[in-house]
Amino acid sequence: MTREGATMGQTIKVRTSGTHCQSCSMLIEMNVGDLDGVSEVRADHASGVATVTFDPDKVDATRIVAEIQAAGYGAELVG
Repeated sequence: MTREGATMGQTIKVRTSGTHCQSCSMLIEMNVGDLDGVSEVRADHASGVATVTFDPDKVDATRIVAEIQAAGYGAELVG
């Protein structure tokens, strides 16, 4: 999910757990994508990794991880 007209910012990878299908990936993409400052989200249930690009002046990695966890999935920063 990419927001139209969004500028690039910081990109992180989040290891997710409990994602079993494309619907799980879409739920993560919708929830994280709704955060102010997030410009792009790609969640892949097969690899268990979500890649998020965001403006660090508006949102931080901790908030992004918390949003994934609030959706019912495990989440931790990679690297």
